[in-house]
Amino acid sequence: MVSAEVLIESLSLVSSEAYKRSLALRVGLNKQILENPYWFLPVDDKGHELFSPVGRGVKSSELCSKWVGIKGCKNFDEHESGGMVVRLKHWWCHRAGCPVCFIRGWAVRGARGVAGRLEKGVYLGFGKIEHVTVSVPPEDYGLSEKVLRKKCRDALRDRGVSGSCMIFHGYRIDRVRRILAWRPHYHALGFIKGGFDVCRDCVHERGDCKLCDGFKGREVRGFAKDRYLVKVHDERKTVFGSAWYLLNHATVRVSAFSRFHIVTWFGVCANRKYSSVMLESEDVCPQCGDDMKNYVYTGKCRIVKDIGDADYVPLFVVDRAESDNYVEVVGSRESMGRG
Repeated sequence: MVSAEVLIESLSLVSSEAYKRSLALRVGLNKQILENPYWFLPVDDKGHELFSPVGRGVKSSELCSKWVGIKGCKNFDEHESGGMVVRLKHWWCHRAGCPVCFIRGWAVRGARGVAGRLEKGVYLGFGKIEHVTVSVPPEDYGLSEKVLRKKCRDALRDRGVSGSCMIFHGYRIDRVRRILAWRPHYHALGFIKGGFDVCRDCVHERGDCKLCDGFKGREVRGFAKDRYLVKVHDERKTVFGSAWYLLNHATVRVSAFSRFHIVTWFGVCANRKYSSVMLESEDVCPQCGDDMKNYVYTGKCRIVKDIGDADYVPLFVVDRAESDNYVEVVGSRESMGRG
């Protein structure tokens, strides 16, 4: 008789096979994956078959990417283009494994949650938000993700990260073999005691960091102890943009029997410290910042609504004359959609 443990593991492996779809099939579902090699390169997962980059599963529903309406902004005087800004809206399932929705659905919603929580931390006085990476030494590659997460969290704390989210990435691009190879690491967005600007702007001689009390000094001494490399990246342009980028090539555990958290929080940002905060809808005009409204199109121009079409454009501008064919929907849920 097969033990429960063996049965669960075998079923999990079957589930992981669903994540190994051909490139042709995935491109047919979502041409956007061709924009980033991380989204389409083959995965060398020998020994780590229960983990997969997000977006390698099966399409969740026939509704995934379904066009549901139009958002627009006619604040002409505040637009550099002088025209109407139009955004196409689609339905997304918000599942990390869905090859159709992981970029525009799951990663967008997750990034809004991360950004909202961190910006509340800034309001509470935790400091400036920094992007930090902690890389696992090769000798620890075989450890379980649970153990790796604890060791990486300890390394972040040791270097002075007072609190952050941690986003699991199991793979990095091997540019020689042109594959994704197992190189576990975590990206963190959070706060550093004393900040990092002193180190960022510091001019010093090689080796001076070892005796410094700043972040770089703590990193040099910490690496000598645990071999975990902690690096602070360049200043971010936006918190949302950084979180979205980190989520859309994160790693998920493929299992029907356990709930895996790609994003976890610790320190001053821990779940018990303060409640989650979601940013307001991203449906704001990128040119003027006003809320975009719901419209229906009554003109004769062809609007490409299929995200798989080579001519598809999610955001575009029309001139004032053509904007007359966009009629605002007032007091109706029609064409609102979920983005």
